[in-house]
Amino acid sequence: MPRPIWKLATVLLVAALLVGCGGGSQEGGTDTVRLAFSNPTIFTTGFPFYVARDQGFYEDAGLEVEANFTGGGAETIQTVVSGSSDIGTETSAPAAIGAFSQDAPIKIISASTTGLDLFWFALADGPYNNREDLAGQKVGYSATGSSSHVGVLSLSDELVAEGLEAIEAEAVGGPSENYTAVQTDQIAAGWSQPPFFLEDVDNGELGIIARGSDIGEYRDVAVRVNIVNTQFAEQNPETVRRFLEVQQRAWDWIFDNPEEAVRVWKEAAELAESEEVLLTSFDYYDRGTMRLAPLDGQETLIEDARRFGFLEDDLSEGQINELFDLSYLPEEQQ
Repeated sequence: MPRPIWKLATVLLVAALLVGCGGGSQEGGTDTVRLAFSNPTIFTTGFPFYVARDQGFYEDAGLEVEANFTGGGAETIQTVVSGSSDIGTETSAPAAIGAFSQDAPIKIISASTTGLDLFWFALADGPYNNREDLAGQKVGYSATGSSSHVGVLSLSDELVAEGLEAIEAEAVGGPSENYTAVQTDQIAAGWSQPPFFLEDVDNGELGIIARGSDIGEYRDVAVRVNIVNTQFAEQNPETVRRFLEVQQRAWDWIFDNPEEAVRVWKEAAELAESEEVLLTSFDYYDRGTMRLAPLDGQETLIEDARRFGFLEDDLSEGQINELFDLSYLPEEQQ
């Protein structure tokens, strides 16, 4: 399977050395972190950033965080590899493992989302009403190795185990592209994650026909992770540690104050959905889903990296310990 991003790993490594890590300690006791994550509007990415900024958590920790919104998990990895960003959140674990195996200067420093938080939708008045209806049909995912790809293949495996036809997995892109493909009958169902299309579900235009949380195989697997540029981490270990502490503090505050947090999220991300609809996002997440540690399912993640063509050779025990570096988390979470 082609891996166009990681064919350029050597070029990116040179870029990292040339660019250097521009974050780190600044005068006045404030450390700068250049943060990369895809899509500033979704629950798992923009939400904790906006809350930490609004509540002054970054300031309390002596951090100035500059957000860089990317086009997806692969781009998040690429910008951290190149040194353009210091830390990347909510990125594909298999893709990150593949990059590491190609000598990219990154490491995985914590879990980000544990379990599959996605859902698959279809037209409410269409012929597809439950997961069994997807047997033999085309179902969308974003890109190879993404959590939506993992979800579609796992859902297909479950149907086959029940004696039904396999799903035809189609790489369509993000939720908006999947919505268009569903509307035009190119696929039977498309994927999304909160808050995308929850309002359409609420008003009866779309129906949810499968949930990632029902796929037991990945219920306790950290399908998305947080990564750091290795050079930045070596030069600024305390900065990385304080960033993760703030990330955990933000999630704790969100789950302790959901209504106030949703107001922050809605205003900062300029979301069109009502606060009532946004609150339904909490049906898909809890503290366990958004925990930074433990980072469970490492063997599964490595196998997925091999399954999707990101990883060719086995990783040694030393490489695995170097890749999954949880030493930046508070001691009680390591």
